[in-house]
Amino acid sequence: MQRLTIDKTLSNGLRDQIVSQISRLIFQGLMPNGMKLASCRKLARELDVSINTVVSAYRKLEEEQLIKARPRSGYFVSSDHGMRLDNARQGRKKASRRAPIGDKINKLRRADDIETITRPHNWHAYDYPFVCNQINEDSFPVTEWRECTRLAMSRKDLKIWSADGFYGDSEELIEQVSQRILPRRGIFEPGSSILITLGTQNGLFITSLLFGGRDRIAAMEDPGYPDARKILRSNFGALKFQPVDDEGMIVDERLRDVDLVFVTPNRQVPTTVTMSERRRQTLLQAAEAYDFYIVEDDYECDVDYRHSTPLPLHSLDNTGRLIYLGSLSKGLSPGLRLGYLTAPEEYIEAARDCRGMMLRHPPMILQQTAAAFIRQGCYDGLLRRLRQDYEQRWRLADTILRDRLPDFLQSGEYGGTNFVLANDDPRLNAKAITEAALEKGVIVEPLAPCFSDTATGEKFFRLGVSSINLDLIESGIDLLRDAINDLRR
Repeated sequence: MQRLTIDKTLSNGLRDQIVSQISRLIFQGLMPNGMKLASCRKLARELDVSINTVVSAYRKLEEEQLIKARPRSGYFVSSDHGMRLDNARQGRKKASRRAPIGDKINKLRRADDIETITRPHNWHAYDYPFVCNQINEDSFPVTEWRECTRLAMSRKDLKIWSADGFYGDSEELIEQVSQRILPRRGIFEPGSSILITLGTQNGLFITSLLFGGRDRIAAMEDPGYPDARKILRSNFGALKFQPVDDEGMIVDERLRDVDLVFVTPNRQVPTTVTMSERRRQTLLQAAEAYDFYIVEDDYECDVDYRHSTPLPLHSLDNTGRLIYLGSLSKGLSPGLRLGYLTAPEEYIEAARDCRGMMLRHPPMILQQTAAAFIRQGCYDGLLRRLRQDYEQRWRLADTILRDRLPDFLQSGEYGGTNFVLANDDPRLNAKAITEAALEKGVIVEPLAPCFSDTATGEKFFRLGVSSINLDLIESGIDLLRDAINDLRR
């Protein structure tokens, strides 16, 4: 029998670890049918667990019909579902030449030459994770979410979350978005004008499929969200880039032949600039004059702690040219991948059909749980706590950055959680800084992928404060300064 290992620090129980490892070994063929398992007493001694834990694990494996007890003989593997190792080693006879599947892929739909912002996959294990758009795990309301999951999984709602919802959404979540989420942003739309998405990126992809084509042109901010650039480039014949200044995206004649414009007016990605009222009106007027539609990503709207958060473009529009994307990611959790889209009903019908062809609908149990979380007032309470916390984090980081790195701070508007830093010294490009900082356990993110000309953005990097512990911000920035000073020397 393969030696088992137990980690008593893991959240899953000791019994479940034993069950998981033995079942894996059986299905891999490393514990063949008929093999005798160690006795309960012997395995308990080897793993330093109670004998009752092993007995419980063996009983669970019996229920799964993977092992069988023989009177006065012990436990034996009784499953023939395992993989035969001799067959696995032989494998199928290799073809002399594999089919060139890459030649069949539509190259016009590929955008893998466009970089995105990357971070270490285990960023949360670093001491100073100044990563952006992530949450601090201590802020996640585990108890409330667990209770809402219990409510959502009640037997009376079993038919809702266990069945195939075809192309529909949770009526409960649609109602909460319509009556509680959108009105806070000055948007009042019926449920028929709302579609639930797997985040704003999913909403943008659906929109780009519906609006795109080889004869269509899209436009976006420069610098801007690199994932949006990948999506728009892969679905439109051409992509234009509009520069950003201290009033937001510039609106001019270059938008004349455009079909769709993607914009982040309230918290521009990545500069954090807020689009001015004058520029907003100019953009809406240009949409009418040049006959294009606008996709608005209301980035960080829920956690914006300004006393008077600017309303979205959608609240100002009376032409029906706005497609509004929102998300629960910044407030609740980016890993849950829940968002919403609101637009004219005619568009929602087409978007629902398009989404349905890809994934039918977001998981209904997730929608029902989120609806309960909002209905119970948990979401409002969470946002109040987050806004206070984020304001405290921003003020602290802003003060320290101005003191420690005054020649680096480029932008980081009040109300957000991110700062953009750069220096003209060629030795201090963003790549060199991020690598040097990483050696000290500090994660910051280079912003070159946000620029249409990546060389222009090589000096820029960003620092986020939403995921790092408050009491580590100062020491983390000090280490970042040390890494920069090392490069200067």
